[in-house]
This record gives sequence, C-alpha cells and structure tokens, in this order.
Amino acid sequence: MGVKYKMIAVDLDGTLLSPSGQVTPRTKSAVHGALHAGLLICFATGRNFTESQAVLDAVAHFDPAVFVGGALIIDTRTRLTLHRTLMDGQLARDLSQFFESHGHAALALQDRSTAGVDYLATRGFDLNHATERWLKITRATVHRTADLAQHPHDHTIRVGIVAPAKTAKSVYDELRKAFSARATVHCLFTPDGLGIVEAFDPSVNKWQGILHVARRHNVQPREIVAVGDDVNDLSMIQNAGLGIAMGNACPELLQCAAQVIGRNDGDGLAIFLEELAASAAASPARN
Repeated sequence: MGVKYKMIAVDLDGTLLSPSGQVTPRTKSAVHGALHAGLLICFATGRNFTESQAVLDAVAHFDPAVFVGGALIIDTRTRLTLHRTLMDGQLARDLSQFFESHGHAALALQDRSTAGVDYLATRGFDLNHATERWLKITRATVHRTADLAQHPHDHTIRVGIVAPAKTAKSVYDELRKAFSARATVHCLFTPDGLGIVEAFDPSVNKWQGILHVARRHNVQPREIVAVGDDVNDLSMIQNAGLGIAMGNACPELLQCAAQVIGRNDGDGLAIFLEELAASAAASPARN
C-alpha cells in the first residue's frame, strides 16, 4: 500500500497566487475542497504575516502557517506566534553593514508581535523606488533607526533589501560569497521586476517550519506533500513525502521535484489539489 498523505504545505507567491498576485476562484475552491476532504493545508511563505494578510483573507483559510521562510510559525486565526527563530545580533549587524556598504537601506524584519513594527531601516539611507513599491504592495510598516550596523537587533528575524532585479542579483552574488557559511541566503524575483535579497539564521528553512506545524497534528514527514516554485522552497520539496514543483518553477526546483504540475497562470495548484483530494492517496487528518 502506498503512503497516505495527510498534510499539504503550499507556497504563496508563484504557487497559490496567480502571476498577478491573486487567488483565483478555482484555487480558493480547491483549497476548501481539500480541507473538506480532511486534509491539512499549511501555507509556507517567505513573506511575513503582515505581507500575507491580504492573501489569507482572499483564500479564507486560517490555520497555523509558516512565515519568513520558516523563521516564524503563527496561528493565523488567533494571530499568536507559536515559534520564532531570531537572528544572532552580531550577524544582523554585520549583514546590515554589508548592505549599507553597497549603498542600500538594509531592512531588518522584526517579529511585529514583540517589536510593534514590521521593519527597521537605517535613517541615513533613502528607500529606493523598488523598496517603496514593495512596502506599499504588502502594507508593511517601517521604523527608521539611527544605525542598523550598531543596533542590538533583539527582535530581528531577517535582514535584506529590495532592489531592481539586476541590482539585486549582483548584491546577492557578493552576499553569498561573504556570508554563505554564516547565514541562509536567498534571492527571489517578482514578476514585475523586483529582486528580494534576504539572509536568515542558518537554521531557518521552510521545511523546519512545516515540521513544527506537522508535529502539532501528529503528521509524519512522509505524510506531507509540499508544493512550491522558487529556491526558498527547495528544503520542503526535497524532504517532503511528495515534493511538487509548479510548471513555472525555477530550474533548481524542477530538477529535484518528484512531480511537476501545471503553471500558476493556468490554475496548476487547483487542478493538483482537486485530483489529490479525490484520490486514494489522500488520508483525512481531520475528523
């Protein structure tokens, strides 16, 4: 007998969301169809909770979810932080210095539940147009502080920048050379040409966050399906019982996934969820 899957970990951007950043009616219906079949659905995103709220409202599913690439697990119904992985203060200061030395306003992501704000940014650096656009889209709040390279970083979870894609790629290449042994680093690109460069504590990844949620429901790793499209999804695609890449996924994900499904511009996730919920491979985790 094959493995029965009980939980589906779903990325947001490029997976749940269409290229225009929307939850399509078919996708919302498929999510609720899977829930009705008794499957657990755990969203796992690189966004923080503030940046994800509009998506959660659109899909109308509120359960514990993984945010900030695995650094935060939040019960989205009660808004209670269940788990957080903070960054070492010296690492956060060194990363801030790195980004600022390259002429960028470093964004130090905070746990809003304890810090009261989404991001800190050094006061002496202007926020570029790409950053302003990202903050407007995600409705994130920023507090300008004197010097992030000297800040204690008691609540910092991630340090990064937002920039035009070409600039972001150049900064990422240098960041990886300087910090790959000390931090988890990613570079992600949005469909409208923004590049997001980010660094975390080295223990942070989406898979570890998903496992935290799975343990709350006594779900085993082999009983988890993970669906994603970008480099920050690699850990969950490689370790889940069934790793699924979207048809629009990056080459690294396409190479390691057990299965490739349709693109996010054609309701690929919705079609997969519909088929899984109706198949013998799905096993209810909820009564």
